[in-house]
Amino acid sequence: MSNIKVVDVIERVNTIVVDTTKTRWPYEELLTWYNDAVLAVVNRRPDASIKNIDFTITPNKSKQTLPVDGLRWMDVVSNVLTGKPIRKTKRLQLDDQVPNWHKKPGGEVASYVFDERDPKTIYIYPQPTTAIDLNIFYTVAPSPVTITDFENDNTTLSIDDSYLNAIVDFMLYRAYSKDADYAANAQRAAQHYQVFQAELGDKSGIDTAFNPRNGRDSNAPTA
Repeated sequence: MSNIKVVDVIERVNTIVVDTTKTRWPYEELLTWYNDAVLAVVNRRPDASIKNIDFTITPNKSKQTLPVDGLRWMDVVSNVLTGKPIRKTKRLQLDDQVPNWHKKPGGEVASYVFDERDPKTIYIYPQPTTAIDLNIFYTVAPSPVTITDFENDNTTLSIDDSYLNAIVDFMLYRAYSKDADYAANAQRAAQHYQVFQAELGDKSGIDTAFNPRNGRDSNAPTA
């Protein structure tokens, strides 16, 4: 849980851009860039905003979709009722060994398939005939901070405090981009964006590290 207030983040940025009258970069604008910064962090670091819940599946269907606040699946852990683990597996294995696996009702979920091209969807096998709960965790879209929230001095960062510097650098990138017609500001904007990228690492590498398809896959079930 964060201890840093959003108002303090915006004041920090305002101090750096030296806009004491809040006219060139008004609070409303800085707040928009704050929300953009948080989302940019989560897009590059899916582990920055995680929700761990008991997820109720749609029975008799292999295809399962994230809750509306979800950005991408991270992992399916276990069957809540029995505690049995659920393994990742490769679609090719199921396609080869159980050609009708998308229509295989009955039994306890043993495996799931994930494809990074469709990050809000997984496929489970077999498909229970009743709505059971699975323990899952996934990347959740942070709720944007409104001006009303901002006026509440107790509103804190929606992601961990360790991402503060990245948030500030992204906001400064946006702020200086506003005056990019001036060569010095265009250079400052580029520098802050480069620092932002360096602080979070390359997105493709992060996606690979947190892709549910990576790690040890299970053997295709034979049930």
